[in-house]
Amino acid sequence: MLVHHVEIVDESGTITARDLSALAGALQSQIDRDFAPVWGSHATVTVGGAGGPTQGTWPLRILPENKLPPGAGGVHLDKNRHPYAVVGATPDWTVAASHELLEMLVDPYGRKLVTAPSIDPDADGRTVYYLVEVADPCEVYPYPINGVQVSDFVLQDYYNPGAKGHVDDLSKLARPYDVPKGCYISWYDPADSRWHQKRPDGTIATASAESKLGNHPRRERDQAFTAGENKARHNLPKILSAYR
Repeated sequence: MLVHHVEIVDESGTITARDLSALAGALQSQIDRDFAPVWGSHATVTVGGAGGPTQGTWPLRILPENKLPPGAGGVHLDKNRHPYAVVGATPDWTVAASHELLEMLVDPYGRKLVTAPSIDPDADGRTVYYLVEVADPCEVYPYPINGVQVSDFVLQDYYNPGAKGHVDDLSKLARPYDVPKGCYISWYDPADSRWHQKRPDGTIATASAESKLGNHPRRERDQAFTAGENKARHNLPKILSAYR
């Protein structure tokens, strides 16, 4: 069994050692109890030291909120193509950390796609490519583990249009590809060679420029939309405040 090693690294200087340890314990419990049995992705979660992440780990970096560049929150690859996640030190930082960790475990390299009919009512049900980001469609539903708030996540059946029963861990979503207010999902439509999103406000947005669906779909999606649009999509504290 492949077990990834994730290290929480506080670069904000605002999180206490006690809170970091509590987050690591809650994330470990979430992975072991709730997440790994569903998705098969396993990890150990520890707190890193002041010298930065340990070599060979997948860092979960916590940055000062004002140091987070537009659209920089989320899962990324470093120059050596090693995955890392970035969140801001905001009031909902533990939910954001859980959100990004779970998405990093399912799709660390931003390449996981599934095919299904478009949820855009103007697309006539044609087949499109959805980017698998397991916390985005239900990100407004946190829950506590040992007093620490963590993120809901979708199950594999969420991406099966014919699935019956619950499709997210908390059973908040009504059906596969349900995207309630405050949540979002992204897909590539080969009919117009563009990325599309159902956004937190419920609207459907289309990238202005055509894109090629290549080897790095998550990066291509992020490049298709402007920095301001990506920042709004990743502003979890604002989304939670507006829609929770």
